[in-house]
Amino acid sequence: MKKPLSSEYINEQRRNYSLYILENRAIPAVTDGLKTAGRRALWMARNGTKYKTATLAGATLPIHPHDSPEGAINTLAGPYMNNIPLFHGDGAFGTLLDPKAFGAARYTSVKTSKFTNDVIFKDIEVVPMRENYDGTLEEPVHFLPLVPIVLLNGSDGIVVGFKSTILPRSLEELIVGQLTHLKTGKKFTEPFPKFLPTDNAAYEREEGEKSIFFYFQGDYEQVDGVTARITKLPYGLTHSDFSSHLDKLVEKGIVIDYVDNSKNKINVMVKFKKGNLRGRDKEDVLKTLGLIARSGEILNVLDFEGKRIWSPTPSDLIREFTDWRLKWYVKRYERLRDMLKLELQRYYDVRLAIKHKVGAIATKTASRSELKELLGQLKIVNVDYIADLPVYRFTEEEKDKNEERIKGEKQLKEYLNLLSNEGERRKVYVAELQDILTKYNKGTYNE
Repeated sequence: MKKPLSSEYINEQRRNYSLYILENRAIPAVTDGLKTAGRRALWMARNGTKYKTATLAGATLPIHPHDSPEGAINTLAGPYMNNIPLFHGDGAFGTLLDPKAFGAARYTSVKTSKFTNDVIFKDIEVVPMRENYDGTLEEPVHFLPLVPIVLLNGSDGIVVGFKSTILPRSLEELIVGQLTHLKTGKKFTEPFPKFLPTDNAAYEREEGEKSIFFYFQGDYEQVDGVTARITKLPYGLTHSDFSSHLDKLVEKGIVIDYVDNSKNKINVMVKFKKGNLRGRDKEDVLKTLGLIARSGEILNVLDFEGKRIWSPTPSDLIREFTDWRLKWYVKRYERLRDMLKLELQRYYDVRLAIKHKVGAIATKTASRSELKELLGQLKIVNVDYIADLPVYRFTEEEKDKNEERIKGEKQLKEYLNLLSNEGERRKVYVAELQDILTKYNKGTYNE
């Protein structure tokens, strides 16, 4: 056997590692908007229990051996990191002034948010599963959220040859786009980035060579001829960077001094040198104060198969995601149909057992095996189930109750109709999106 050259071996290993990082760690998936660390942490917390962050991170390690997922958990819980946090955090999970001021994992706790339970975990019973890295456990390939989470909260990632910088957008605009597509199939307005925790929306778009740039602006109130109160910073500008900018303005003599009273709200009093504020155009003052920021977006995501990089426009992503998610409704109703069929068959067997007075016969049979043989002769399908039932289940009183249960046949017909009619499944999806919009488009998400 010919040994490969060392350079060939190294290149092959680099290639394999690059593909592994691409698929497993660095770039968010279009399917559920998550990277593997966040997905695995949510999966381990799916029972809704409140965990110490350190405990949840430790519980996730059997399916996430690369490193502790504390950082991913903190990010998904941060109220100033997301439009809608996927974990509800108890403790220090960042502030307006320092969104990444996370407390030590042994002192903070998390549980899945209501939004996650309603939207991310929807149809969790049919999510595709795979073995973990050593084959000892199973983990989800992806969740089945009803909305494109990858555009909701935004994310950053980098891997060999690719970078992903996705800006957040409002739930309302995402769902409006989905509803437009589902109801009419018509094009809809491209949703601009919007970050709700700081009430910041992009107001201008600019095509770049490798990125799409969006402009955000802060705000101020003019107190008098030389004083302005800063009330909002633009998205992408940190409080510490803004303070550094003001220090430079002081050094240049444009600003005499400033007093920062910011805490839960931005409140910075800036005193200008005479002649540097009064009568100036507002946009000019915003530029001087550094309150106009430009953020670049590189919309790279893992495709629906999780194997390739896809670079869609936001509106194309919304359309493709919605079509993809609609297909999973078939899996939902196939599962419900099969479960109901099994349930109904047990009720049919009880009906047949009552008809043949199995209760009386059972008291006279010599053994359970003899009873099961008799039940088989009566064409009863679930012989073990019927053989294990107490005798009272075969009385006339129970007969009436059983007949009521058999009325579940109506529900079965509804499932069959939904499975045979995409239009009906589309109506269900529309109704569920409208419910989400009503429930969560109120700005109180971290619950």
